[in-house]
Amino acid sequence: MSWQQRAEQAWDWLSEDTFLTRILALLGLILLLSLVLPQAPVFPADKAAFSRWLAEVQPALGRWTAPLTTLGWLSLRSSLWQRSALALLSLAVAVRAAGLVESWPQLVVFERVRRSMICVGGCLLLLGWGMQMTWGWVEPAVITWPGESLILPEQGLTLSPPTGTRRWLRRGYGLYLLHTDTGIGLEAQAWDNAGDPVLLQASTQSAPQESLRLALSAPSPEAYFALPSADLVFRANMQAPPPAASIQIQIYRSSTGELVTETTLSGSGDLFTSNLRLHLESTPLPCLRVIYNPGAPLTALGWLLLAVAGMGKKWANGKWRMKQMTNRVVSE
Repeated sequence: MSWQQRAEQAWDWLSEDTFLTRILALLGLILLLSLVLPQAPVFPADKAAFSRWLAEVQPALGRWTAPLTTLGWLSLRSSLWQRSALALLSLAVAVRAAGLVESWPQLVVFERVRRSMICVGGCLLLLGWGMQMTWGWVEPAVITWPGESLILPEQGLTLSPPTGTRRWLRRGYGLYLLHTDTGIGLEAQAWDNAGDPVLLQASTQSAPQESLRLALSAPSPEAYFALPSADLVFRANMQAPPPAASIQIQIYRSSTGELVTETTLSGSGDLFTSNLRLHLESTPLPCLRVIYNPGAPLTALGWLLLAVAGMGKKWANGKWRMKQMTNRVVSE
């Protein structure tokens, strides 16, 4: 077989609907995985930041963390999977566009429109994904308190508080909120035997305050705070998310590290030591993934055009088969 025949066979294969369908199926699978699996907000090339993020999601992924990282499924936006699929889609669109120009005079109007929709839809997918890879970003685990604005300091954004129970929320062009999980918010207050408030401290660098708020979630299930005047450190560990809301509370001597006591708190309640009372008020908190994808509308339009073009071909094939059956019946 000559090289010209091989080239013609390759051209015909690239022009087949089967080739394009497989590429679109791969892109659809990548899109589904990016919604189901946590996605790194940084590129794997930034090893320090990527390692810190992996440490945060490892409690939720467990033993699957290593294989998913090796496969690149936790960083699909920059993975070889997506880049290869987009490169193949570019090739398929280029071949189809060249074939459309060459066969334009021989095609009926319906087929011209259908094939043009495939080329335009493929170009919109490429443009949309390119905009996402260039300008898009993800904040993987953002926790907000009920009724309070959502603040994203790294992006310089302040969003209105999420309302309702919908999993997907839209906040302007290309900006989406995905409700991924539910965490626990703890509000802590303490009083001594005389009923006077005791100051709490979240860290050695923070200022003491009468009321302290902590957020626990699957990526960050632990939190610490201290009562410096009582020489006590508290560790709160979320063992079960809402609605069970089970929290392990451990109390240590800050000077010696000695474990004073531990208990499991379900919901809200009080803890007592020899000279103070600690009140913990728990609140379910939505854990959100904030996604900015400026190419999402173009990508959605591209998928729509490709779907309509596919249905148009099925309709045309069905109409052709019906005509053949009618002609056969008439001839008989």
